[in-house]
Amino acid sequence: MSRRVFNVSVSGLGDTLRMLNDAGITEEIGRVTETYARKIANDSANNAPVDSGALKGSLSSSPQKEVETVWTVGSDLPYALRQEYEHATKKGFVRKAVWDNRDPYRSKIAEVLRNMGR
Repeated sequence: MSRRVFNVSVSGLGDTLRMLNDAGITEEIGRVTETYARKIANDSANNAPVDSGALKGSLSSSPQKEVETVWTVGSDLPYALRQEYEHATKKGFVRKAVWDNRDPYRSKIAEVLRNMGR
């Protein structure tokens, strides 16, 4: 995929990732993160406005692994950002997908951490 016009990412994870890596947990956290990145991409695509279907396709195919526990989701289409913020009836489709998956993702990570501590 070419240069992204916008993406969703989490910052400030350096120390946490080092701690998880030292504890041997990064692989499992990475699997959970991949699952939710793909879910967010699909939810975004399903909620996106559809004209030609290009935006939907770019979102659903966008999850990309940056490092073990960091994935990006977004679109490389020039009008994607405008649709996200200005569409009359569908604006916020990516932000809504992130928000709707925020608590379930956090809960799953907490579950993994609890299970690893046993």
